[in-house]
Amino acid sequence: MTKYLRLLAAAAMSATAYNAAAQAPVREAFNPLADEQMMRLDSLMTVFHDKHTTFKDDISKMNVYGFDTNDIPSYPADVIQYRLNRMESPIPMEYNQFVKGYIDLYSIRKKKLITHILTWSQYYFPLFEQILDQQGLPLEFKYLAVIESALNPHAQSWCGATGLWQFMYGTGLVYGLKINSFVDERKDPIKATYAACQYFKDMYALYGDWLLVIAAYNCGPGNVNRAIRKSGGHYNFWKIMPYLPVETRGYVPAFIGASYVMNYHKEHNLYPNPTVVDYVTDTVHVDSRLSFSQLSQSLQMNEDDIRLLNPSYKQSLLPYPTNAKSCVLRLPYQKCMSFTDLKENIYTSTSQFLNNPYASLPAGSLDGNTCKTGTSGQTITLPKTVRYKVKRGEGLYSIAYKYGCTIQDIKRLNGLHNNALQTGQTLTVQNNRM
Repeated sequence: MTKYLRLLAAAAMSATAYNAAAQAPVREAFNPLADEQMMRLDSLMTVFHDKHTTFKDDISKMNVYGFDTNDIPSYPADVIQYRLNRMESPIPMEYNQFVKGYIDLYSIRKKKLITHILTWSQYYFPLFEQILDQQGLPLEFKYLAVIESALNPHAQSWCGATGLWQFMYGTGLVYGLKINSFVDERKDPIKATYAACQYFKDMYALYGDWLLVIAAYNCGPGNVNRAIRKSGGHYNFWKIMPYLPVETRGYVPAFIGASYVMNYHKEHNLYPNPTVVDYVTDTVHVDSRLSFSQLSQSLQMNEDDIRLLNPSYKQSLLPYPTNAKSCVLRLPYQKCMSFTDLKENIYTSTSQFLNNPYASLPAGSLDGNTCKTGTSGQTITLPKTVRYKVKRGEGLYSIAYKYGCTIQDIKRLNGLHNNALQTGQTLTVQNNRM
């Protein structure tokens, strides 16, 4: 039988024959780089995935090949290469001894890790794919997040790389990610993915080769350029591989191995765990400072789930919106509907003065700390206020924080309809720190 016919036969096997053919003795390729990579991913998985999911044991519906629980399928090289080719990716997926080491590692020794990653891929991959498709990039780039962070948005490396896509602080800022005491958008699945896409496009403009783009994502274009020069000017990963940093030599094979296993996990008796996590989510825009505990009480939702879906907020709260931009909150779809219905009540509950006597007064009617209202001219004692002149670069959040009030307090007292301020503008500010 020719090689081509053997491949067709392998692809067309019945479930029973397929299972039998998969039980050949397994020999893992030794790869110390892969071992080090797996130790790091194991750690990331343990501190995140186990904490946020509840699993069940029934995998019978996904076990389409009828494997026993302890079966470890193994396939010849030509079948694996055939499957890689069937992925029809613009990224060349070559099968060799380096890639074999990672496939063996993912599919045999690290089955629990892959099970958890498969589970969370059901939430993250649709988000990634939509953005990658919109940006005109290969959808297979989603697998880089697997080897970067094990799909843990809180992942942080020893050198400070953070988030699903492991952006360094400086690189994150260059690619437009906000990082401050309250927000780290490197952990935001949507914004960080857009930033990663821009990096991919920038690197492809330099090299015109997707594997070199992946290598540059790991070690930077400087190291890739140096390896190209040392190789005699080759723009091919496998030819410049010996001249790259040690970690990067295993990075591209790890990507190909992860791509294969994530696509053909059922063939290797690997399945995602059915989980109670709600993958159907949407976003709402929030125009006031809200804590996750407030949201939890108002929406009758577990606070850990809010934190899970909004990993970029560092203090478990949505800070005061600045520069006329509202904060984005991701929630399960039904909770988004609830938030929309309850929004005004939720905002009101955050005020430090739920029954402010001046809440209905005309904007700008305050003079000092007392005012007259009503036809009787009754005098009402009001909280302390000050007159404040806006300095260059200041926003409502920084002013509200300085005086211990809320953005809504400032907007109400001054008749503001948005968060935009002008340098030199004079505001009446409630001073709760006096």
